Amino acid sequence: MNDIPHDLEFVPLDADDDETVGQWLDLVAESATAGPRCAPPCNVDLVGSLRFAPPATTLDDWAVRSMGRVVGALRLALPDGAPTARVDQLLVHPGLRRRGIGRLLHGQALQLARKHGRSVLTATVVESLPSGPPQDPGAVAFAAVTGATRSDVPSGVHQWLDLNRHDPLSGGIPATPTGYALVTWGTIAPDEYAVPVSRLELSLGDEPEDPAGQEAETRAGYARQFETMRVGRGRRAYHTGVVHEASGRLVGYTSVSKTTGNPEYALQGMTVVHREHRGHRLGLLLKLANLEYVLRNEPAVRLLETANAEDNRPMIAVNAAMGFEPYDRWVFWTRSVDPSD
Repeated sequence: MNDIPHDLEFVPLDADDDETVGQWLDLVAESATAGPRCAPPCNVDLVGSLRFAPPATTLDDWAVRSMGRVVGALRLALPDGAPTARVDQLLVHPGLRRRGIGRLLHGQALQLARKHGRSVLTATVVESLPSGPPQDPGAVAFAAVTGATRSDVPSGVHQWLDLNRHDPLSGGIPATPTGYALVTWGTIAPDEYAVPVSRLELSLGDEPEDPAGQEAETRAGYARQFETMRVGRGRRAYHTGVVHEASGRLVGYTSVSKTTGNPEYALQGMTVVHREHRGHRLGLLLKLANLEYVLRNEPAVRLLETANAEDNRPMIAVNAAMGFEPYDRWVFWTRSVDPSD
């Protein structure tokens, strides 16, 4: 703490401030973990994230400068109508760590959380899995020293599929069960799917199939907001859905997306099947069919990452059948925001 720079200055991280944003991009690149299981940062995606927040979320971005250079950064995500403020980025230049800058950024996070009327500060910390490579214990130690504790929320299991080692499509794609049909679309969902996509994602497929009609506009808005974020961040997406032919309803879908950069990397996102249509192995069918769709359009993709709650054993089993391997654990830490601090 005695070596902390004395000229630190917090400044808002504004997408229109080219100099500060450029230095922030350099900081992110210099701080990135090198290795085959870490996608390099994509500048188009990062700059886009300053302008386009996820649905129903406000982002508060800050940089900290020393001697005119950005040496740290903080992103606070503020979900609408929630008591929480989520730390999505707390970053210190590798050459200036363990000098107190991280503690100052944490203090800034608490101050901003209070300003926004939030009572809980949350963050995701990467920890090792017994079967995975060792992870830097520094993040866990930092979370503990700031007064945070592990949440009761199930951890996320972070998994990777290396297509250089595993070919999930070598055995072909299973036949679509009788009474169902597969459909595909790109980054933007057709109008007839906007509401069911939102409904499936927001409920994880666990709500009745006929929600109140007055919610349709709100639900369609969620899907369109998510698409606006993706397009604004330069991302492309590929979707495969399954339609129940008798009712004409979309009852499940899966999504893979990728950034403008990093042609070898892609993100396996949401996969969901409505509860009334489970038991037909539709999840595996959707993922395999969509992987074929992705590779047809993005043949350079070699590595896919995904994450599932550790208690979502059925989907983790589907991933394992495709060749996904657990890599690390994403653990949720929380601490209260005391108005008097």
